[in-house]
Amino acid sequence: MLGGGIGVLAGRHQVPGIPARLVQTTLPWLILVPVAFRLVMLAQALWTAGPTGSALWIFVLAHLVPNVAEAVWIFRRPSAGMRLVPVADAGFAALFVLGAAPFAQDSAITSITWTHLMGTVMICALLRGALAGVLTIGGAVALNTALHPASSLTLLLTLATALVASLAIVGVVGASMRFALGFGEQQGRAAERERHRRDVHDTVLQVMESFAIPAPADELDPAASLDRVRRTARAQAMRIRISLEHESTEGIGLHQRLRLLAAEMAAEGLRAEVVIQDDCAPELAEEAAVALHDSVREALRNTLKHSGTRRAVVSVEEIGGGVCLTVRDHGAGFDVGDRRHGFGLEHSIIARMAEIGGFARIESSPGLGTRVVLLAPSVLRLPVG
Repeated sequence: MLGGGIGVLAGRHQVPGIPARLVQTTLPWLILVPVAFRLVMLAQALWTAGPTGSALWIFVLAHLVPNVAEAVWIFRRPSAGMRLVPVADAGFAALFVLGAAPFAQDSAITSITWTHLMGTVMICALLRGALAGVLTIGGAVALNTALHPASSLTLLLTLATALVASLAIVGVVGASMRFALGFGEQQGRAAERERHRRDVHDTVLQVMESFAIPAPADELDPAASLDRVRRTARAQAMRIRISLEHESTEGIGLHQRLRLLAAEMAAEGLRAEVVIQDDCAPELAEEAAVALHDSVREALRNTLKHSGTRRAVVSVEEIGGGVCLTVRDHGAGFDVGDRRHGFGLEHSIIARMAEIGGFARIESSPGLGTRVVLLAPSVLRLPVG
Protein backbone atom coordinates (compact mmCIF):
# COMPACT_ATOMS: atom_id res chain seq x y z
CA MET A 1 0.00 0.00 0.00
CA LEU A 2 3.05 2.28 0.14
CA GLY A 3 2.67 2.42 -3.64
CA GLY A 4 -0.74 4.03 -3.25
CA GLY A 5 -4.28 3.02 -3.97
CA ILE A 6 -4.03 3.93 -7.65
CA GLY A 7 -1.23 1.40 -8.13
CA VAL A 8 -3.24 -1.33 -6.48
CA LEU A 9 -6.31 -0.40 -8.48
CA ALA A 10 -4.39 -0.50 -11.76
CA GLY A 11 -2.59 -3.72 -10.85
CA ARG A 12 0.88 -2.10 -10.86
CA HIS A 13 1.48 -2.83 -7.17
CA GLN A 14 0.72 -6.00 -5.26
CA VAL A 15 0.53 -6.07 -1.47
CA PRO A 16 2.16 -9.29 -0.21
CA GLY A 17 -0.34 -11.51 1.56
CA ILE A 18 -3.33 -9.19 0.99
CA PRO A 19 -5.78 -9.53 -1.91
CA ALA A 20 -5.96 -6.43 -4.12
CA ARG A 21 -9.75 -6.37 -3.85
CA LEU A 22 -9.53 -6.05 -0.07
CA VAL A 23 -7.11 -3.13 -0.40
CA GLN A 24 -9.43 -1.42 -2.88
CA THR A 25 -12.34 -1.83 -0.47
CA THR A 26 -10.34 -0.44 2.45
CA LEU A 27 -8.86 2.63 0.77
CA PRO A 28 -12.06 4.73 0.69
CA TRP A 29 -12.37 4.25 4.44
CA LEU A 30 -8.78 5.39 4.95
CA ILE A 31 -9.66 8.72 3.36
CA LEU A 32 -11.92 9.34 6.33
CA VAL A 33 -8.79 9.61 8.52
CA PRO A 34 -7.44 12.87 7.01
CA VAL A 35 -10.99 14.19 6.61
CA ALA A 36 -11.75 13.52 10.27
CA PHE A 37 -8.39 15.02 11.26
CA ARG A 38 -9.19 18.21 9.37
CA LEU A 39 -12.61 18.53 10.95
CA VAL A 40 -11.28 17.95 14.47
CA MET A 41 -8.51 20.51 14.00
CA LEU A 42 -11.07 22.92 12.53
CA ALA A 43 -13.17 22.63 15.66
CA GLN A 44 -10.07 23.24 17.80
CA ALA A 45 -9.13 26.33 15.77
CA LEU A 46 -12.63 27.78 16.16
CA TRP A 47 -12.63 27.04 19.89
CA THR A 48 -9.26 28.81 20.29
CA ALA A 49 -10.16 31.80 18.12
CA GLY A 50 -13.53 32.47 19.75
CA PRO A 51 -15.81 35.19 18.27
CA THR A 52 -14.07 36.73 15.30
CA GLY A 53 -14.68 38.39 11.95
CA SER A 54 -16.43 37.15 8.84
CA ALA A 55 -13.15 36.32 7.05
CA LEU A 56 -12.59 33.34 9.32
CA TRP A 57 -16.04 31.92 8.62
CA ILE A 58 -15.43 32.20 4.89
CA PHE A 59 -12.32 30.05 5.28
CA VAL A 60 -14.18 27.66 7.55
CA LEU A 61 -16.83 27.15 4.88
CA ALA A 62 -14.20 26.83 2.14
CA HIS A 63 -12.43 24.22 4.28
CA LEU A 64 -15.54 22.28 5.28
CA VAL A 65 -17.34 21.86 1.94
CA PRO A 66 -14.48 20.18 -0.01
CA ASN A 67 -13.88 17.68 2.80
CA VAL A 68 -17.50 16.56 2.82
CA ALA A 69 -17.58 16.48 -0.99
CA GLU A 70 -14.42 14.33 -1.15
CA ALA A 71 -15.76 11.80 1.36
CA VAL A 72 -19.06 11.48 -0.49
CA TRP A 73 -17.44 11.28 -3.91
CA ILE A 74 -14.89 8.61 -3.05
CA PHE A 75 -17.59 6.35 -1.57
CA ARG A 76 -19.99 6.85 -4.48
CA ARG A 77 -17.34 6.45 -7.17
CA PRO A 78 -14.37 4.62 -5.60
CA SER A 79 -12.38 4.04 -8.79
CA ALA A 80 -12.81 7.59 -10.13
CA GLY A 81 -12.42 9.04 -6.64
CA MET A 82 -9.01 7.47 -6.11
CA ARG A 83 -7.79 9.13 -9.29
CA LEU A 84 -9.46 12.54 -9.03
CA VAL A 85 -9.52 13.27 -5.30
CA PRO A 86 -5.71 13.66 -4.80
CA VAL A 87 -5.43 15.99 -7.81
CA ALA A 88 -8.49 18.03 -6.87
CA ASP A 89 -7.45 18.22 -3.23
CA ALA A 90 -3.91 19.36 -4.06
CA GLY A 91 -5.21 21.99 -6.49
CA PHE A 92 -7.69 23.31 -3.96
CA ALA A 93 -4.98 23.35 -1.26
CA ALA A 94 -2.82 25.61 -3.47
CA LEU A 95 -5.73 28.02 -3.98
CA PHE A 96 -6.47 27.84 -0.26
CA VAL A 97 -2.89 28.87 0.62
CA LEU A 98 -2.94 31.72 -1.89
CA GLY A 99 -6.29 32.93 -0.58
CA ALA A 100 -5.03 32.89 3.02
CA ALA A 101 -1.84 34.84 2.22
CA PRO A 102 -3.32 38.28 3.04
CA PHE A 103 -4.44 36.95 6.45
CA ALA A 104 -1.07 35.61 7.59
CA GLN A 105 -1.37 37.44 10.91
CA ASP A 106 -4.62 35.65 11.78
CA SER A 107 -3.51 32.55 13.71
CA ALA A 108 -6.89 30.81 13.31
CA ILE A 109 -6.84 31.10 9.50
CA THR A 110 -3.19 29.99 9.41
CA SER A 111 -4.05 26.98 11.56
CA ILE A 112 -6.89 25.99 9.21
CA THR A 113 -4.61 26.41 6.18
CA TRP A 114 -1.85 24.22 7.62
CA THR A 115 -4.39 21.63 8.72
CA HIS A 116 -5.71 21.46 5.19
CA LEU A 117 -2.19 20.99 3.84
CA MET A 118 -1.55 18.16 6.30
CA GLY A 119 -4.71 16.45 5.10
CA THR A 120 -3.60 16.91 1.48
CA VAL A 121 -0.27 15.21 2.21
CA MET A 122 -2.07 12.29 3.88
CA ILE A 123 -4.56 11.87 1.02
CA CYS A 124 -1.83 11.94 -1.64
CA ALA A 125 0.29 9.45 0.33
CA LEU A 126 -2.64 7.07 0.84
CA LEU A 127 -3.92 7.15 -2.72
CA ARG A 128 -0.82 7.97 -4.78
CA GLY A 129 1.92 6.55 -2.59
CA ALA A 130 4.74 7.77 -0.36
CA LEU A 131 6.55 9.48 -3.25
CA ALA A 132 3.44 11.52 -4.03
CA GLY A 133 3.29 12.57 -0.39
CA VAL A 134 6.90 13.75 -0.52
CA LEU A 135 6.27 15.72 -3.74
CA THR A 136 3.19 17.30 -2.18
CA ILE A 137 5.27 18.44 0.79
CA GLY A 138 7.87 19.92 -1.57
CA GLY A 139 5.22 21.85 -3.50
CA ALA A 140 3.53 23.13 -0.33
CA VAL A 141 6.83 24.27 1.20
CA ALA A 142 7.92 25.97 -2.06
CA LEU A 143 4.63 27.86 -2.29
CA ASN A 144 4.81 28.87 1.37
CA THR A 145 8.43 30.00 0.95
CA ALA A 146 7.38 32.36 -1.82
CA LEU A 147 4.69 33.85 0.42
CA HIS A 148 6.09 33.54 3.97
CA PRO A 149 9.76 32.43 3.99
CA ALA A 150 10.11 32.60 7.78
CA SER A 151 7.63 29.82 8.47
CA SER A 152 8.78 27.35 5.80
CA LEU A 153 10.89 25.15 8.10
CA THR A 154 8.06 24.82 10.60
CA LEU A 155 5.65 23.94 7.81
CA LEU A 156 8.11 21.35 6.46
CA LEU A 157 8.32 19.61 9.84
CA THR A 158 4.54 19.74 10.26
CA LEU A 159 3.85 18.20 6.86
CA ALA A 160 6.57 15.59 7.36
CA THR A 161 4.79 14.58 10.55
CA ALA A 162 1.57 14.16 8.57
CA LEU A 163 3.38 11.97 6.03
CA VAL A 164 4.88 9.76 8.73
CA ALA A 165 1.48 9.47 10.41
CA SER A 166 -0.18 8.41 7.15
CA LEU A 167 2.50 5.78 6.50
CA ALA A 168 2.09 4.51 10.05
CA ILE A 169 -1.65 4.21 9.48
CA VAL A 170 -0.97 2.22 6.32
CA GLY A 171 1.35 -0.09 8.25
CA VAL A 172 -1.15 -0.67 11.03
CA VAL A 173 -3.98 -1.31 8.57
CA GLY A 174 -1.81 -3.68 6.55
CA ALA A 175 -0.78 -5.62 9.65
CA SER A 176 -4.41 -5.78 10.76
CA MET A 177 -5.44 -7.12 7.35
CA ARG A 178 -2.79 -9.83 7.46
CA PHE A 179 -3.82 -10.84 10.97
CA ALA A 180 -7.50 -10.90 10.03
CA LEU A 181 -6.81 -12.91 6.88
CA GLY A 182 -4.63 -15.39 8.77
CA PHE A 183 -7.24 -15.81 11.46
CA GLY A 184 -9.96 -16.16 8.85
CA GLU A 185 -7.97 -18.83 7.01
CA GLN A 186 -7.49 -20.78 10.25
CA GLN A 187 -11.19 -20.54 11.03
CA GLY A 188 -12.06 -21.49 7.46
CA ARG A 189 -9.84 -24.57 7.56
CA ALA A 190 -11.34 -25.60 10.90
CA ALA A 191 -14.86 -25.09 9.54
CA GLU A 192 -14.01 -27.10 6.42
CA ARG A 193 -12.64 -29.97 8.52
CA GLU A 194 -15.77 -29.90 10.64
CA ARG A 195 -17.98 -29.86 7.54
CA HIS A 196 -16.07 -32.82 6.10
CA ARG A 197 -16.40 -34.81 9.33
CA ARG A 198 -20.10 -33.98 9.44
CA ASP A 199 -20.66 -35.01 5.84
CA VAL A 200 -18.84 -38.31 6.34
CA HIS A 201 -20.86 -38.98 9.47
CA ASP A 202 -24.17 -38.08 7.86
CA THR A 203 -23.63 -40.11 4.67
CA VAL A 204 -21.09 -42.91 4.58
CA LEU A 205 -21.03 -43.75 8.29
CA GLN A 206 -24.81 -43.63 8.67
CA VAL A 207 -25.33 -45.88 5.66
CA MET A 208 -22.75 -48.38 6.86
CA GLU A 209 -24.40 -48.50 10.27
CA SER A 210 -27.83 -48.96 8.70
CA PHE A 211 -26.47 -51.97 6.82
CA ALA A 212 -25.41 -53.47 10.15
CA ILE A 213 -28.91 -53.20 11.66
CA PRO A 214 -30.58 -56.65 11.56
CA ALA A 215 -34.00 -56.84 9.93
CA PRO A 216 -36.64 -59.63 10.04
CA ALA A 217 -36.39 -60.02 6.28
CA ASP A 218 -32.72 -60.99 6.54
CA GLU A 219 -33.68 -64.57 7.39
CA LEU A 220 -37.08 -64.71 5.72
CA ASP A 221 -36.00 -63.30 2.39
CA PRO A 222 -32.21 -62.84 2.16
CA ALA A 223 -32.41 -61.94 -1.53
CA ALA A 224 -34.78 -59.05 -0.82
CA SER A 225 -32.53 -57.83 2.01
CA LEU A 226 -29.50 -57.96 -0.26
CA ASP A 227 -31.42 -56.06 -2.92
CA ARG A 228 -32.35 -53.38 -0.37
CA VAL A 229 -28.71 -53.02 0.62
CA ARG A 230 -27.69 -52.67 -3.01
CA ARG A 231 -30.37 -50.07 -3.75
CA THR A 232 -29.37 -48.07 -0.73
CA ALA A 233 -25.70 -48.27 -1.68
CA ARG A 234 -26.46 -47.14 -5.23
CA ALA A 235 -28.52 -44.20 -3.97
CA GLN A 236 -25.79 -43.07 -1.59
CA ALA A 237 -23.11 -43.48 -4.26
CA MET A 238 -25.16 -41.29 -6.58
CA ARG A 239 -25.52 -38.63 -3.89
CA ILE A 240 -21.79 -38.61 -3.21
CA ARG A 241 -21.05 -38.40 -6.94
CA ILE A 242 -23.40 -35.43 -7.28
CA SER A 243 -21.77 -33.66 -4.34
CA LEU A 244 -18.30 -34.27 -5.81
CA GLU A 245 -19.41 -32.78 -9.11
CA HIS A 246 -20.85 -29.76 -7.24
CA GLU A 247 -24.27 -30.07 -8.80
CA SER A 248 -26.29 -27.15 -7.52
CA THR A 249 -29.50 -27.72 -5.58
CA GLU A 250 -30.20 -24.01 -5.29
CA GLY A 251 -33.81 -23.18 -6.02
CA ILE A 252 -35.23 -26.33 -4.43
CA GLY A 253 -37.56 -25.21 -1.65
CA LEU A 254 -37.63 -26.61 1.86
CA HIS A 255 -40.85 -28.53 1.24
CA GLN A 256 -39.44 -30.28 -1.82
CA ARG A 257 -36.25 -31.12 0.05
CA LEU A 258 -38.25 -32.73 2.85
CA ARG A 259 -40.37 -34.75 0.44
CA LEU A 260 -37.26 -36.05 -1.31
CA LEU A 261 -35.79 -36.87 2.08
CA ALA A 262 -38.94 -38.82 3.02
CA ALA A 263 -38.61 -40.85 -0.18
CA GLU A 264 -34.96 -41.49 0.60
CA MET A 265 -35.74 -42.70 4.10
CA ALA A 266 -38.58 -44.90 2.79
CA ALA A 267 -36.04 -46.72 0.62
CA GLU A 268 -34.07 -47.46 3.80
CA GLY A 269 -37.10 -48.74 5.68
CA LEU A 270 -38.33 -45.70 7.62
CA ARG A 271 -41.70 -44.17 6.83
CA ALA A 272 -41.37 -40.45 7.44
CA GLU A 273 -44.60 -38.49 7.10
CA VAL A 274 -44.15 -34.81 6.25
CA VAL A 275 -46.91 -32.58 7.64
CA ILE A 276 -46.91 -28.97 6.45
CA GLN A 277 -49.07 -26.35 8.10
CA ASP A 278 -51.65 -24.71 5.83
CA ASP A 279 -50.25 -21.77 3.83
CA CYS A 280 -46.78 -22.46 5.21
CA ALA A 281 -44.36 -21.32 2.53
CA PRO A 282 -41.34 -19.90 4.33
CA GLU A 283 -38.80 -17.93 2.35
CA LEU A 284 -35.51 -19.18 3.68
CA ALA A 285 -31.93 -18.55 2.69
CA GLU A 286 -30.31 -21.45 0.87
CA GLU A 287 -27.98 -22.09 3.82
CA ALA A 288 -30.91 -22.27 6.25
CA ALA A 289 -32.84 -24.71 4.03
CA VAL A 290 -29.79 -26.95 3.70
CA ALA A 291 -29.14 -26.87 7.45
CA LEU A 292 -32.75 -27.83 8.21
CA HIS A 293 -32.74 -30.62 5.64
CA ASP A 294 -29.48 -32.12 6.90
CA SER A 295 -30.52 -31.83 10.55
CA VAL A 296 -33.84 -33.56 9.84
CA ARG A 297 -32.00 -36.30 7.95
CA GLU A 298 -29.73 -36.92 10.94
CA ALA A 299 -32.73 -37.03 13.31
CA LEU A 300 -34.51 -39.53 11.05
CA ARG A 301 -31.43 -41.71 10.78
CA ASN A 302 -31.18 -41.75 14.56
CA THR A 303 -34.81 -42.87 14.65
CA LEU A 304 -34.03 -45.62 12.18
CA LYS A 305 -31.03 -46.84 14.16
CA HIS A 306 -32.04 -46.44 17.78
CA SER A 307 -35.79 -46.01 18.25
CA GLY A 308 -37.01 -49.48 17.37
CA THR A 309 -39.82 -47.98 15.29
CA ARG A 310 -40.16 -47.54 11.54
CA ARG A 311 -42.35 -44.46 11.59
CA ALA A 312 -41.70 -40.78 12.22
CA VAL A 313 -43.48 -37.50 11.60
CA VAL A 314 -41.86 -34.29 10.34
CA SER A 315 -44.00 -31.19 10.85
CA VAL A 316 -43.31 -27.73 9.44
CA GLU A 317 -44.78 -24.44 10.60
CA GLU A 318 -43.91 -20.79 10.30
CA ILE A 319 -43.13 -18.75 13.37
CA GLY A 320 -42.30 -15.11 13.83
CA GLY A 321 -39.15 -14.45 11.85
CA GLY A 322 -38.46 -18.03 10.83
CA VAL A 323 -39.61 -21.62 10.56
CA CYS A 324 -39.96 -24.44 13.07
CA LEU A 325 -39.47 -28.11 12.16
CA THR A 326 -40.33 -30.93 14.54
CA VAL A 327 -39.24 -34.54 14.08
CA ARG A 328 -41.29 -36.91 16.28
CA ASP A 329 -41.20 -40.65 16.80
CA HIS A 330 -42.84 -42.95 19.35
CA GLY A 331 -39.93 -45.30 19.72
CA ALA A 332 -37.80 -46.42 22.64
CA GLY A 333 -36.57 -42.95 23.56
CA PHE A 334 -33.70 -42.26 25.95
CA ASP A 335 -32.83 -40.21 29.00
CA VAL A 336 -31.43 -36.93 27.68
CA GLY A 337 -29.93 -36.07 31.06
CA ASP A 338 -28.05 -39.34 31.49
CA ARG A 339 -26.99 -39.94 27.92
CA ARG A 340 -23.97 -38.09 26.59
CA HIS A 341 -24.67 -36.39 23.27
CA GLY A 342 -22.95 -38.19 20.42
CA PHE A 343 -21.34 -36.70 17.34
CA GLY A 344 -24.62 -36.72 15.43
CA LEU A 345 -26.57 -34.71 17.99
CA GLU A 346 -23.78 -32.29 18.81
CA HIS A 347 -22.38 -31.64 15.34
CA SER A 348 -24.94 -32.75 12.78
CA ILE A 349 -27.91 -31.12 14.53
CA ILE A 350 -27.06 -28.69 17.35
CA ALA A 351 -23.89 -27.17 15.82
CA ARG A 352 -25.38 -27.10 12.33
CA MET A 353 -28.38 -25.08 13.49
CA ALA A 354 -26.18 -22.77 15.55
CA GLU A 355 -24.16 -21.93 12.43
CA ILE A 356 -27.19 -20.30 10.81
CA GLY A 357 -28.26 -18.50 13.99
CA GLY A 358 -30.91 -21.10 14.73
CA PHE A 359 -31.62 -23.43 17.62
CA ALA A 360 -32.08 -27.16 18.20
CA ARG A 361 -33.71 -28.88 21.16
CA ILE A 362 -33.83 -32.64 21.79
CA GLU A 363 -36.60 -33.96 24.02
CA SER A 364 -36.81 -37.65 24.91
CA SER A 365 -37.76 -40.04 27.71
CA PRO A 366 -37.40 -43.83 27.94
CA GLY A 367 -40.46 -45.48 26.43
CA LEU A 368 -42.01 -42.17 25.29
CA GLY A 369 -40.14 -41.58 22.06
CA THR A 370 -38.08 -38.62 20.94
CA ARG A 371 -38.84 -35.16 19.63
CA VAL A 372 -36.31 -32.93 17.90
CA VAL A 373 -37.28 -29.27 17.52
CA LEU A 374 -35.42 -27.12 14.98
CA LEU A 375 -35.79 -23.34 14.74
CA ALA A 376 -34.26 -21.45 11.81
CA PRO A 377 -34.39 -17.69 11.06
CA SER A 378 -35.72 -16.44 7.74
CA VAL A 379 -32.84 -14.00 7.34
CA LEU A 380 -29.27 -14.86 8.19
CA ARG A 381 -27.51 -12.22 10.27
CA LEU A 382 -24.04 -13.45 9.35
CA PRO A 383 -22.70 -15.31 6.32
CA VAL A 384 -22.37 -19.07 6.78
CA GLY A 385 -19.05 -20.79 6.10
